[in-house]
Amino acid sequence: MMSIRVNLMAIVLILSAFCGKADNLYIVGDGTLYGWNLDRATALLPVSGSQIYSGIVYLKAGQSFKFLTVPEWGYEEYGAVSGTAINDGKVALAKGIFDEGYDQLFITEDANYHITVNTESMTAEFEKSSYQETEISLSSLFLVGEATSGGWNVLDGTPLYQNEEKPYEFSANDIALATGDFKIATTLKGASTWNGEYWYFRDFSNPDRIALNQEGDYKWEITEAGGYDVSVNILDNSISVSKLEFNAVDSWNIDQPFESEYYSLTGMKVYNPVKGIYIKKSGSKSKIVMIK
Repeated sequence: MMSIRVNLMAIVLILSAFCGKADNLYIVGDGTLYGWNLDRATALLPVSGSQIYSGIVYLKAGQSFKFLTVPEWGYEEYGAVSGTAINDGKVALAKGIFDEGYDQLFITEDANYHITVNTESMTAEFEKSSYQETEISLSSLFLVGEATSGGWNVLDGTPLYQNEEKPYEFSANDIALATGDFKIATTLKGASTWNGEYWYFRDFSNPDRIALNQEGDYKWEITEAGGYDVSVNILDNSISVSKLEFNAVDSWNIDQPFESEYYSLTGMKVYNPVKGIYIKKSGSKSKIVMIK
């Protein structure tokens, strides 16, 4: 029985390695405000596409927690190297699955912590946030809807990043939005169940405000495609959606011939563009386009 379990663990670790770096990391455990409930597990987002993940959340002293690469059990997880603990805010990490291959993590003081996890160097840092007025349970939000590049696929939601000084504020700048609607997911696994508890809706009486778990599927509507700045404040329940006039986004049909050059948003040339958002260069002119 033990050999079967070990072999299964090895297989999962191999599969995880082939999947490349995780899109996000998820923090769970009794040390968080939501415990081991994966539906509520908040995501630490990568920093500029690197293997460094960051976010601010409230942690409880003496209670265990760990990091998941997927908000499901049985995938690669991160904890402390066996026999070690967080020392002066830093700890060496080890990976495994099924609670094997690492020790749980513990913090010694209740507080909001700025967490930085580097899965390349296998280290994590925990620094008390300058903001301690309210307990922070979310380190990211996600735009989901037909106006976004991921459509209504919750797992392809467009992330809103946390403000380090005001961790109750989340924003994304110069993101491409098509015509259509969207709403805001608080967590990816919970929102994928379509339970309103995990969604911010457009307040039925005021489009500049968000409403959690509101009756009626009220959404924000994008009437003109383009680049947008989006910011959300979950403390005062406000939202701002501002169009950038200098950045145009067009909708293209996938059947159209590709006579121009296409690049990813990071500047890498794409020879066979598929569904997604790209920079289209035609002669001396460039613009952001969305291929549907």
